[in-house]
Amino acid sequence: MKNIILLSAILFYSQVLFAQDFGAELLLGANFSQVDGDQLGGYNKLGANIGIQINREVKEDWDLAFELRYSMKGAKKVQDQDNPSPTLKLSYDYLEVPLLIKYQGFEKITPYSGLSVGVNVINERDDNGFIGEETNLDFMEYGFHLGGTYHVTEKLGLDLRHTFSLLSIRNSPSLTNGPRLFGRNGWYNRLFTIGIIYDLER
Repeated sequence: MKNIILLSAILFYSQVLFAQDFGAELLLGANFSQVDGDQLGGYNKLGANIGIQINREVKEDWDLAFELRYSMKGAKKVQDQDNPSPTLKLSYDYLEVPLLIKYQGFEKITPYSGLSVGVNVINERDDNGFIGEETNLDFMEYGFHLGGTYHVTEKLGLDLRHTFSLLSIRNSPSLTNGPRLFGRNGWYNRLFTIGIIYDLER
């Protein structure tokens, strides 16, 4: 099933990339992520975020964009050097497809927002050196994206994005006193992505 989804996505983007009236951008960034609800605090998990974006103008100053991204998410427990404790690292990698609306009315800045669907391709829990899988982690993830791009040159831009899960990524009861997102119990990926974009068309 995973291979079918991956192959379908690659074929779709290959066809779109060479269609007329479409633009394309390469994306390379770093994720600073956490998991709301896991009892760990802070954006301490560092991971890569790479992909490609296909965009097209749908109205004056407005673009519609599809992306195919490989995003390394999760969480990491920070150690107190004065009071060491067992380590914990959650590594959740996703292949995701965001659909974005971009506003092109500003000269240097392009704000955008949108929704995404992703599939989990790596599920690893490193609990003080004991490596296994996170139980009951959902295969699918649905996310919300909000960000902006500052255009340094016509071809190069700096990008900042905030992303979080709309639904709990773990199908399991959570602690009643755990962190909540919009009043709901559960586990939610939350991350900031800092990166660069390279426009292939300009």
